[in-house]
Amino acid sequence: MILKNLGRIITWPFRSFLKIFRGGARSGVAARTAGKSSGSAIAKAVGIEVLDTEYHEEPPSGIEAAMFTQLPRPRLTEKSASDLTIEQAQSYAEQARRFYDYNFPLFPRGDFFYEEIEDEFLNAALGYDADSIDRRFIDVTTLFRRTLNANTRRMLLYWAPAIGFLVFAGAMFFAPESRIDGLESESAKAGVLYGVAAVIAASLTFLVYSWPYKVVQQRNLMNLDNYVTSKFARVNNNFQVAKRRALNVERDKRMSERDALKDEAGAWTLAYHWFASRLFLCETMLRNKFYQIRRNTTLYWVGGLAIGLMLFAGLGVYLALSGAAPGVIGAYAAAAGVYLLIAGAVMARATGMMFGVLESNEWSRFHIINLDRTIRDHVGEDKLQIVTFRDRNRFE
Repeated sequence: MILKNLGRIITWPFRSFLKIFRGGARSGVAARTAGKSSGSAIAKAVGIEVLDTEYHEEPPSGIEAAMFTQLPRPRLTEKSASDLTIEQAQSYAEQARRFYDYNFPLFPRGDFFYEEIEDEFLNAALGYDADSIDRRFIDVTTLFRRTLNANTRRMLLYWAPAIGFLVFAGAMFFAPESRIDGLESESAKAGVLYGVAAVIAASLTFLVYSWPYKVVQQRNLMNLDNYVTSKFARVNNNFQVAKRRALNVERDKRMSERDALKDEAGAWTLAYHWFASRLFLCETMLRNKFYQIRRNTTLYWVGGLAIGLMLFAGLGVYLALSGAAPGVIGAYAAAAGVYLLIAGAVMARATGMMFGVLESNEWSRFHIINLDRTIRDHVGEDKLQIVTFRDRNRFE
């Protein structure tokens, strides 16, 4: 049993590497279960099929597509302000009532990661099961989170350690220090050999990081940023339209239409409340996704360094068992350490990449739509009109 577990530990990086090629076969099966309500179930169910009908503006090249996944820019399905009708407002009002009646769970499941608990609440609050207008937003952000994490996992856990290991192993087995002429000391020959290997490995790692990984990730982030910017702007525009109609609904009605006036005023008021609430909930959903991306990127970075260290330690053990001189082993260890430091410094930049591409200051955020001022003006204006007409009738 001990040998079996040891074998699984040693071969784990290679088995994980093979999962890249098996991941696509499972996505079709997972996508068919997308109707489940929990956060973890949705995260596992959403597949690339969500964007099957999208337009690919910048299709990746063969190497990019083979190594990393690029998603197209999602199309916006949010209704524009010009399409808002009283029937649509009543539909939004019904969604608002469902949200305000939602029994927020004070005793959630005991999952290990809290973001899954928050995810489940947000999915229920936005009406994922009811096929609400924000269901696509949930699916799209979940798909982008999974894709961004998967690309980072491939780069930091698979490609970076594999490149370093293969280059150093190639230098060790196919170009040993004994073939180097002009130097008498084995330590000097080993220093030259493994120093060159470290430079080549670091250059290849930096090349793969800069292209295609960084290019694909930045395209994914820009496509997500474009989608979020468009959606939030559309929701904000709809909020403004619903607010104006709620403020002015009585101008088109007469006393004989008081029942219709009451229903329309209530529908438009609940509608603009719901638009504001949706912005807040969608922002919270994005915060949840971005936290997971940043946290996982840091874990992948640490895991990649650990895997690389184990692989290089294995090559070092091989050198020691093969009878290499201490100077040769020392030169190898120094070169391997230099490579890990360089690769670690390069890979550490992946954590902050997201914040250099996404332009959240250009989004129509909840805190700038002035819901508090809208409620104050709406209620204040209505009360002012009531008092004005009451006093006018007294004088008459």
